[in-house]
Amino acid sequence: MYESTQDAIWVHGIDLAQEPDFDLGALRVRPARCEVEWNGVTQTLQRRVMQVLVALVQARGSVVSQSDLVVRCWRGLSVSDDAIYRCISKLRKLAADYSNAPFAIEAIPGVGYRLTSNAVEDGPGTGSAKTFNRRFLVIGLIAAVAIAALLLGGAVIWNRRAAPAGAQPIRVVVQPFDTLDDSESARSLALRVPNEIVNELGDSQIEIALKDKADARSRISNPGLIVTGLLRDDAPNVIVAVRVEDGSTRAALWSMEFKRDRKEASDLPMEVAARVADVANIAIFARSANPPLTDNSALSALLQANDMIRDSQSDWAQMIERAQGVVARHPEFAFGHDVLAVAYATASDRISIPDRAAALKEAARREANLTLRLDPADAGAYVVLSWVEPTYQGREAPLLRGMKYATHPKAPLGAIYSYQGQLLSDVGRFREALSSLLVAHATDEWGAPKTAQLARAYANTGNLPAARAAIQNGIRLWPNHSGVQRMQRYIAGLYEQPSEALAIFSAMDARTSSGKEENNIWRSFIRAKVAHSERVTAEITRQIREAADQEKISRENEILMLAALGETKQAMEAANSALNQKPFESWILFAPVTLKLRQDPAFVDLATRMGLIDYWRETGKLPDFCSNPATRNECSPQLRAAMKPI
Repeated sequence: MYESTQDAIWVHGIDLAQEPDFDLGALRVRPARCEVEWNGVTQTLQRRVMQVLVALVQARGSVVSQSDLVVRCWRGLSVSDDAIYRCISKLRKLAADYSNAPFAIEAIPGVGYRLTSNAVEDGPGTGSAKTFNRRFLVIGLIAAVAIAALLLGGAVIWNRRAAPAGAQPIRVVVQPFDTLDDSESARSLALRVPNEIVNELGDSQIEIALKDKADARSRISNPGLIVTGLLRDDAPNVIVAVRVEDGSTRAALWSMEFKRDRKEASDLPMEVAARVADVANIAIFARSANPPLTDNSALSALLQANDMIRDSQSDWAQMIERAQGVVARHPEFAFGHDVLAVAYATASDRISIPDRAAALKEAARREANLTLRLDPADAGAYVVLSWVEPTYQGREAPLLRGMKYATHPKAPLGAIYSYQGQLLSDVGRFREALSSLLVAHATDEWGAPKTAQLARAYANTGNLPAARAAIQNGIRLWPNHSGVQRMQRYIAGLYEQPSEALAIFSAMDARTSSGKEENNIWRSFIRAKVAHSERVTAEITRQIREAADQEKISRENEILMLAALGETKQAMEAANSALNQKPFESWILFAPVTLKLRQDPAFVDLATRMGLIDYWRETGKLPDFCSNPATRNECSPQLRAAMKPI
């Protein structure tokens, strides 16, 4: 195990946001977006894997020791050899994916790793190794100055707005997980889980991942949070019970059980780590706020409410109840009002009675404004103020303010960019939406909806390999999240080959019992696409319409399926009928499968009803299919005329 070093190592850590793009042979590497591109095809790398790649490239062919990788990529935190090796393995697999490998990684036993590549030693755009070295030296100096300035500025902002005077960094102690099963596989899995948690918590201050609990008490001073766990093999499932405790009192703040079929247990440590990292991040923020939330009972309620926010199918009444309890006991705690505002906004979307929905939106707006009076840098309040606005212009204004002024917490800060990406998608600006969603995902990689939205953005912009990779990562981390499952259905049903799509739906049925009725509708839709029969299409169209009426599928999926089957008139009818009840997600009107729908003369009337024409006309920001020279012929003369400023 590698022990933590002094705080100064944070200055030497790789900040991907500050790293410039570079070439590795024919591979284009974009560190800030965690992307690599080859011949127009983009892949997304995990943040830590990209950091390791950058560290090896910047060594310019020299050997990088494992301890140096820990300092630069894990900020000196305690990580296992296995964590480093997994990153190296993923990079080697990346290189092997291409016929002409852009780089190779050589292991030097007992020392470290060395990256070799023509791009590093004498590659395109570098002229020579000396030129390449000078370029990275200059970049390194600039990055060091920038990082130092950011750290200094960040410290000033944090001390002024968040951290109480004299506050010490909150330490998270991850203890070894116990196991009730003495098998080698169970012991191995129990060892992996805490290592994955340490890996995911790389931007938090973890003092050490402990070797044994007796050692913990003698070596750790003043832990803020303690993570413990128990793994058991309850055939056919493997179950991990996790608990986050207060470091001083050992009082339980949060606990959860995770369950996977034994055949899929290899991904269980990643799922646990993502959830625990999310919980620890919120707890650390609450404990570090100004004033801090020191009440364990209130913090536990806050963490429960956060869980419900993350799960799109949670009971909104319980969410409101828990958030109200936090606010009642600690009215000075700004983030409590933020969470309550989110609970009210969530409820307003799920209530069909107009008067009650309007009252809840007003309550959400009130709590969000109160949050900003207490803490103008709270990101979640800007998201809620956008959420409750009825027009696209009204939704965009708070998000733009949030991008300017908000600085924390991490998850709501990512939500600002996520909602901006959703808004841009809803007005047909998919290319800009992808950029916002990449920022959202990089800011908050623990949010399942952000991963699902990124996968959809890739699919809608034609990058199916990246869409597959994103949604597969989402399934590994959040196999039961409804938003991730929904996006897996969308990508499989509309973009995959029929045989592959049917296999995906069968795998979904095997993984969980929920959603089987919806999967059956998707199967029928796929069979209709393959049949090329008017009779079959008519029958499946009827089934799709009935399923939407019975709420077995969403109205959005009804419109998408009908459009994909070539039933443009019925798709338009379904869209107008849905709009009579409540607004639907308008991004579906700009997906590849709805091309004929937006070319239909009736599209102008639909876009007018939805407020899209007003947005395009007033902002001058046209949808991609009307502004991109490659697709401008898809934009009908009627639509162009409607979008002209009055």
